[in-house]
Amino acid sequence: MRREPCSDPPRPDQASGEATRLAALHRYQVLDSPPEAVFDRTVQLAAHLFKAPVALISLVDERRQWFKACHGLNLRETELSLSFCAHALATNSVLVVADARQDARFANNPLVTGDPHLRFYAGAPLVTPDGHTIGTLCVIDTEPRSGLGEADAAALQHLASGVISELELRLTLATLHRREAVHAAVVTSSLDAVIVMNEQGRITEWNPAAEQLFGYSRAEVLGQDLSECIIPQDLRGAHRRALARHLNTGEGLVLGHRMQLPALRRNGETFPAELAICALQVPGERLFTASLRDLTEVRAAHDALEASHALLRAVVDTVPEAIYVKDSQRRYTMINAAGTAQIGRPAEAILGQTDETLFPAQTARESRRRDEQVLTQAVALSYEVTDMLPGGARRTYWAAKMPAFGADGKVSGVIGVAIDITERKDAETTVRHQNALLASRVEAAQLEILERLARAAEYRDDDTGEHMHRVGAIAAGIARELGLPQETVQLIERAAPMHDVGKIGVSDTILLKPGRLTPEEFEVVQTHCGIGSNILSGGHSPLMTMAEEIARTHHERWDGSGYPRGLKGRTIPVSGRIVAVADVLDALTSERPYKRAWSMEAALAEIQTQAGKHFDPEVVAALLRLLARREKEVGEGFKPPAEERLSKALPKRGKTLH
Repeated sequence: MRREPCSDPPRPDQASGEATRLAALHRYQVLDSPPEAVFDRTVQLAAHLFKAPVALISLVDERRQWFKACHGLNLRETELSLSFCAHALATNSVLVVADARQDARFANNPLVTGDPHLRFYAGAPLVTPDGHTIGTLCVIDTEPRSGLGEADAAALQHLASGVISELELRLTLATLHRREAVHAAVVTSSLDAVIVMNEQGRITEWNPAAEQLFGYSRAEVLGQDLSECIIPQDLRGAHRRALARHLNTGEGLVLGHRMQLPALRRNGETFPAELAICALQVPGERLFTASLRDLTEVRAAHDALEASHALLRAVVDTVPEAIYVKDSQRRYTMINAAGTAQIGRPAEAILGQTDETLFPAQTARESRRRDEQVLTQAVALSYEVTDMLPGGARRTYWAAKMPAFGADGKVSGVIGVAIDITERKDAETTVRHQNALLASRVEAAQLEILERLARAAEYRDDDTGEHMHRVGAIAAGIARELGLPQETVQLIERAAPMHDVGKIGVSDTILLKPGRLTPEEFEVVQTHCGIGSNILSGGHSPLMTMAEEIARTHHERWDGSGYPRGLKGRTIPVSGRIVAVADVLDALTSERPYKRAWSMEAALAEIQTQAGKHFDPEVVAALLRLLARREKEVGEGFKPPAEERLSKALPKRGKTLH
C-alpha cells in the first residue's frame, strides 16, 4: 500500500491566539527545568494505569516539544514536525491514534517508520485555568490498539488536569516565595525600625534597623512585651489602655498616621521618634506593624532652622530698606519692618494682599508690569522709580526685583528690595545746582581773565582793542548763515575773540615791525597759535574747548598750506575755518602800525580770490550772503537784534554788494 507523506502538525504561529498561548506556557517558567518527582510520578502512574510502555508530559513551544517528565523513552525533546502532541493542541478532548501506520498524519513520521516504531498514541490536553492548551499528558505504545474507552479517556484527562494543578501550585509557591523574599528584604533593608507585635502586645518581628536604634538584638526581644522594651515608663499605661480599647472597640490606637512621641533605648536614653502603626489581619490573629525613625537629628536641624529663621528675620527687620517676597500670584508672603513702615500698614494687613489693594492705581500698574516680567522671563530688574504712596506722598526709590525659585527649579515668586533715596536725590539736585553755579562762576572768571589777556595782546597792535569782538560778531554771523545750531553759534561768538590770545607771548619788535618779516620772525609769529592753545587747554567747559580749538586752527588753510599743523579741507574744524575768514576780513579792513586799512570791496575781492586755497569756499559764500542780507536790511532801515553787533563790527560800504 502506498504511503502518503507525513502530515505536518498545525504550526503554532498559524493558530489563533498563539502569542497568548505561549505567554501562558512561559508564565510557569518550567521549560528546560530539571526533573521533579511529582511529575515523574504522574507519568509512571499513567504508564501503569494504561499498561503503556511510554508516558510523557509534553510541553509545546514555538519550535519544539519538550518533555517535563518522560517514562519509557530516552528523549528530552523533539522537533515540532515530529510531534504527535502538537496535533492535540487544536482539540479540547483526548487525541487518540489507534495505529499510526494507518493515519495519514503520522504514517511517514520517522518515529513511526523507525525506532522506536510508535503505533498507539493517546494524549490529553494540558489546559490552563484561562483556557490555553500548553501541551499534553500522553501514553504511547509500540503496538496498535483498538482505541480508548470513555472511562479511560476521562481518567487520562484527570491526570492531565492534575499536571496543570501541580504547575499552578508550583507557580503559586514561587510567587509566595518571591513575595516573602521581597518582604524580608524590605524589612531587613529598611532604614526605619520595623516592629511587629501581636494583639497581646508582644513582639513577633524586629528588623536590623530596630536592633541598631534600640540596642536589643532580635533574639532578645521576640516574645517580649513591646511597652517594656521601647516605651518610656510614664507612657506604658496609656499604650496598654489604647491597645485594649482598640481590640475591644476598634478605636484607641492611631492607625495609618504618623505621630511624634518619645521612645526608650536599652541604655535608658529617651529620644524623639516618629511612629506609624498599621493593623494586619492574618488568619487566626491580629497583628500590628510599627515603623519608627529617630528624629534626634531632624529635631536638631529643625530647631537650628527655626533659630536661623528667627535670626534672619531679626536681621531683615533691622535693615532700613524695604525687603519683601511675593508668590506667583503677586501676593505678599513676607515683608520686613521697613516695608510695613513705607506702606503705612501692619504686616498682617499686607500679607496675602496685592499691590492693587495697597497702592494708588498708577503705582500698582507699574509694579505689576515689573512683577510679571520677572515671573515670566525669570530675569532680575533694577531701576529707579518715583511712586505715590498710600498716604499721597511721593517718594523716590532705587529698587530691585529678582525671581524666587521653588524646589522644582521653576519661578515661584518675586523677591524685592526698595531703598528710599528721596533725600539723597534732593541732595544730589542741590549739589548739581551748586556745582553748576560754581562752574559758571569759575568759567566766567576764567573767561574774564582770558578776555583780558586777549585784549592785552590786541592793544599792542590795535589801540581800540575791538578787533577781537568784531571777529566774534562776524564769525557768529557766518556760523548762523551756515545753519549751525544756535548753541554752536553762541559758543563761536564767545570763543572767537580769544583766537589771538597767544600773541601775548610774541615780542613787540616782531609783532609791530612796520616792514616785511624775515622767515625767522614769521616762524616766531606762528608760535602764537600753540601759545594760545596751551593757555586755553585743560578746560572742561564747552566754551573753553571751543576757544582752544579756534586758537589752534584759525591759521590752518583749506589747501593745507597753513600752520601750525598743515591741516587740510574738512580736517580743519569748522570753527577754525569760520574764524580764519572773519579774522582776515577784519584785519584787512583795519588800520595797523605796519599797514593801511583796505576798502571793503578790496578785502572781499581778496577773500573771494583765496576761496578754495586759503579759505573754505562754503564759509566764503556764507560771508557774502551775510553781507548782502545786511546791506539790504540796512537799506530798508531794519536791523534784526541778532545783527546789531555785526552791523557795528563791519566797516561801512559805499554801495550795496552784488
